[in-house]
Amino acid sequence: MGIKLKNIKYSKISKVIGVIMAWLCFVSICGSVFFLIKNDQIVASNSYYSYPKYVSNFSTHVVSIVDYYIWLKGPKSEEEIRVFYAQEDDDIVNQKMASFHNATRVISKNLNFAYYIKNTETGEIITNVNVTEWKEKNPVEILKKQQEYVFINQKGINYDTVVMYHLDEIAEKVNETPYEVHCAVIEPLKKGDEFYNDYIYYKRVKTITAFAIVLMVVSFILLLGVLIYLFYFAGRDEKSRKLSLSFIDRIYVDIQTLIVFIFFPVYISCFRHAIDSFYGSTTGYIFGIIILLSVAFFVVLTYLLSLTRQKKAGKILENILFLKILKKIKDFIKICYNGKIFRVWILLILPLYTFINILLAFAAGINANRYNGEEFFLFTVVILAIVNLAAFFFTARGLKAISIIMEGTKQISGGNLDYKMDVDKMSLAFAAFAENICNIQGGLKKAVDKAIKGERMKTELITNVTHDLKTPLTSIINYVDLLKGEEIGSKKGKEYIGVLEEKSARLKVLIEDLVEASKASSGNMPVNLEKVNLYELVMQVYGEFQEKSEKAALDIRINAADRNIFVLADGKHMWRIMENLMSNALKYSMKGSRVYINISKNNTDGVLTIKNISALPLEIPAERLTERFVRGDESRTTEGSGLGISIAQSLTYVQKGKFNIEIDGDLFKVIVEIPLCEE
Repeated sequence: MGIKLKNIKYSKISKVIGVIMAWLCFVSICGSVFFLIKNDQIVASNSYYSYPKYVSNFSTHVVSIVDYYIWLKGPKSEEEIRVFYAQEDDDIVNQKMASFHNATRVISKNLNFAYYIKNTETGEIITNVNVTEWKEKNPVEILKKQQEYVFINQKGINYDTVVMYHLDEIAEKVNETPYEVHCAVIEPLKKGDEFYNDYIYYKRVKTITAFAIVLMVVSFILLLGVLIYLFYFAGRDEKSRKLSLSFIDRIYVDIQTLIVFIFFPVYISCFRHAIDSFYGSTTGYIFGIIILLSVAFFVVLTYLLSLTRQKKAGKILENILFLKILKKIKDFIKICYNGKIFRVWILLILPLYTFINILLAFAAGINANRYNGEEFFLFTVVILAIVNLAAFFFTARGLKAISIIMEGTKQISGGNLDYKMDVDKMSLAFAAFAENICNIQGGLKKAVDKAIKGERMKTELITNVTHDLKTPLTSIINYVDLLKGEEIGSKKGKEYIGVLEEKSARLKVLIEDLVEASKASSGNMPVNLEKVNLYELVMQVYGEFQEKSEKAALDIRINAADRNIFVLADGKHMWRIMENLMSNALKYSMKGSRVYINISKNNTDGVLTIKNISALPLEIPAERLTERFVRGDESRTTEGSGLGISIAQSLTYVQKGKFNIEIDGDLFKVIVEIPLCEE
């Protein structure tokens, strides 16, 4: 049991749980911080009545009461305001209208805000205090007993127990009027207005605040503990307890660092944006910010754990790409000066040539100025000219060698393997390089000759085998014909003769296809290029296969953008190409589906496209279908030799055309392009 407990701390499951715990602690810290920031006004306030939103709400209600009953001076509708202030400027009318709408909105939603307004001159009283709900029957005394009470008259504002906004605005509107205004928030609060809703939210936030602070502190302590565990046991194998690196550690350290530095400004920007935008933000928005920060957390944690594992293994310096590049440059310089790529004198010849030119020019100038004689000057100039002519000669010889090598590689890449480069006329610097190319050319020529010989032998083998097969096959076919003329009473015997006739005929077709495929692939086939109407050719082949397509329950659709598309082709070969493709479509198409034959052209070629839906899944690369004896039906449940597509491709190539196959799921498409016939 003790051994198992010791191994638990090394196990991958424990480390995964540790990572999840670290992430949960990180999310808890972020969530707590975001909660405290979003509700910082409630967190900082001592009571609900010092909560800035309450103060603003209370002040707005006082302003609305003063506006509605005192400042507007009587009008209680838009029409009355426009008539009453008809002599005033539009700005004043609009201001009065805005105050009226705001006051109407606030008063209509009021439930816990009470007021008592008295005109000291007329004795008029306006109030919403219901004295029947109180033992005290004096409304003013009821309001004075509330925790939040304010008294306003022409002398000023008495708000000893209240924090308020808009004081100057309220005082200005009540000043020089005979009104006394008493306002208060009635306790206990009744459900149904803004004061009550804010109070419930305030209490809920105050309750959660203590929990958020405790959660943040505990999560921070747990996060430190989990990170210490992860870093201490990072890289230790559960069984051997030896250091082992993960696939992430194969990424170069500087590449990992670059990724982290790219992420760093991103999540810092997200965090700042979150703080700036938290007031009034939605829960979904905060959740999105936490997701972004979580991604950044996993990136940084993965990076630090990777550095820790590599530090323990002592492989940080080995896994820095920049240092590897510097080492490669250093090794290259060493190789160059060791003569493995260039000879040392080739590397030094340019600076040496430059130094000699400067030295001779300097000497010529000194001789001309010091001795005032032309002899020394002319001598130096002659030496300078000889040095530059020698440099020109060797440079020209080197450039000539390069041109010979370039021409040789061009000829070899073009297929001319008998081309010979004159190595004797090259400088020593390029002779070895040219000899290596000649050796490659010789090896390539041997390989090509061997391949041609093998292909020739293969063709001869196929020819000989098919010739040897034809003789007995002809006898079999003849004897089958003779047996058909005999009277055979057994029904089974007649069935056997029918099978022999069918199989011998199929074998004959297979042998003929094999011979034709061999000739087509070897290019040993006469080609008689002539003007061929592609549309008429397709229609003639379609006529041959119309009855077979009906038996196969296939609907053949022929679409021709132009019925007068003429190509330069061999009519017999084009017939065989079309015949093979149609036969292929009939054999392998899904019953009841359609076969589309499209005839079109581009700038240089006439294009024939045949599309059909395969009855069986085409789980084979398109290029393999053009190989001999390869069939899309790998189970070979249908008749076919696997030569039809190969023959069609070879016949297309001998006519200088293009042959492509495309497979998209069960859709099989063949595209044949033949050069257009110029008028």
